[in-house]
Amino acid sequence: MTHPNNRMTTVQAHDHFDGYGITFVLLFLVFMALAVAGQLLVLDWRNWLPGAEGSTSTLDGVKSSVYTVISQLS
Repeated sequence: MTHPNNRMTTVQAHDHFDGYGITFVLLFLVFMALAVAGQLLVLDWRNWLPGAEGSTSTLDGVKSSVYTVISQLS
């Protein structure tokens, strides 16, 4: 027999991950806009984003910077 509170715990955990997903998408879009603007202006944009200094591609740099900022938020 299952415990009645198991369902509530699962819902709370799912809501917690939804918040991280929304945060990831918003930060990704902002950082991608910065990276694209820097790329178009031929600037060294990797120094602007935390964690993107050693990346080789724009997508990897933006992803690593978003993960760095999210890890600092939690």
